[in-house]
Amino acid sequence: MTRPGTVAKAGEAKLLSLVRRWCGAGSRRPGGGIGDDCATVKTGARTLMTTDAFVEGVHFRREWTPAWHSGWKALAASISDIAAAGGVPTAAVVSLELPPSLTVAWLREFYIGLMACARRFRIAVVGGNLSRSSHVACHIALLGDAPRRRVGRAGARPGDIVAVTGRLGGSLAGLLCLRRGIRGRAAEVARWRHMVPVPRVEAGRSLALVASAMIDVSDGLVHEARLIANESGVAVALVPGGVPVHPAAAALAVALRRDAVELALGSGEEYELLVCVPRRRWGAAVRAARRGGVPLTAVGEVRRGTGVTLAGWSRNPRGFDHFAGCWRATDGPAGSR
Repeated sequence: MTRPGTVAKAGEAKLLSLVRRWCGAGSRRPGGGIGDDCATVKTGARTLMTTDAFVEGVHFRREWTPAWHSGWKALAASISDIAAAGGVPTAAVVSLELPPSLTVAWLREFYIGLMACARRFRIAVVGGNLSRSSHVACHIALLGDAPRRRVGRAGARPGDIVAVTGRLGGSLAGLLCLRRGIRGRAAEVARWRHMVPVPRVEAGRSLALVASAMIDVSDGLVHEARLIANESGVAVALVPGGVPVHPAAAALAVALRRDAVELALGSGEEYELLVCVPRRRWGAAVRAARRGGVPLTAVGEVRRGTGVTLAGWSRNPRGFDHFAGCWRATDGPAGSR
């Protein structure tokens, strides 16, 4: 069968038929779903809800991001929010804004990536919406089953150990390599880290049992630490030298003219977990992260006070500002500068 070249040529009815086919393979459909105005889903005793946007020119660029990678990452961002709450993602609705000139082939590859992510985390894609736009934008609403013990940003207490899963800096290094056209093995690894992140659902489920507060690293370690500090009414003291740096970020630091630790502190879209853990539970937290398949590294502590401080760090900490559209210095007390 010959596929229509663009979404405008295909038309809404044909696109809907294609989307139903693309989402049907391997998707758990609890009831209703694509083709109806609403889907029927079965939820647990308590349900988590989150939504996220994935917008061309803000979160990705078609000229350097393959469609498959874009589809994966669009869903992964929402999954990471569920992971940070210690939950299990279950069902998603996907709304797309599409320019008329977009090719159906690109859209198909986008759904291949999105559904690969959905299958990896056993998520049913049960509906959504299609709309005309001047650019590609994907809006996802995701449901998840909440854990018996809910963990969020507001539970950190003085004396807690601050820790992070995995290694940081690879995503920002990958983005900078894309922007500057840097090639090589380390750049390839970093680009993959940026474009195909893996949310820490398994680790989040385990860590929720012992953590006092938890958040995913989507806009930079310092930025997320500040959110925990603000919501918990505490100060977070980070030790930059203790932050685990992704090997690709360390290898590329010279070529990128960036300090490797600076990359790790400011890197967004990592989707690792920043966790605050009571000291008496530290051993249990390390084992919990290991069960989730990732290492857990202590990077600081919670103290009385406000804001975020960085021991021995002379530069302004940076995080991603969505409305400025760039990584910028994070406001903080004098101790963080």
